[in-house]
Amino acid sequence: ANIPGTRVPTYASDTEAYETAFGLLKQRRYVEAGAAFEDLMLMYPDSLLKDNATYWIGETFYVMGEFDLAIEKFQDVLDLYPDSQKIPDAMLKVGYSQYELKKWLESRSTLEELVEMYPGSTAGRLASQRLNQLSAAGY
Repeated sequence: ANIPGTRVPTYASDTEAYETAFGLLKQRRYVEAGAAFEDLMLMYPDSLLKDNATYWIGETFYVMGEFDLAIEKFQDVLDLYPDSQKIPDAMLKVGYSQYELKKWLESRSTLEELVEMYPGSTAGRLASQRLNQLSAAGY
């Protein structure tokens, strides 16, 4: 995220760094937001916000149509932060990304696992809707 000749911004805390990055995300400045979340993770390696930052980096890739990179980041949330509250959302976005890549069977598998693990969650309901779309399309 560091461009030669520029200095890494300094923040009073990981929370301030996170809020700055999230502000860029809300402005749809996805490349800058992803870089700011990466900066947070470098500056605050012990931050309790790293799972969220990793998720939002995945989201920046997802909205930019970089679905393979998105899957990598969402999978990092699942692998590195098994207790994260972002797990259902990360699973959902892995399934959505697989869907966008036309990996129908992988998408179905991921989404079915999500529905099974988190049946009452918003992510679980959204996964069920996407599973219905897959079924309607014959997958």
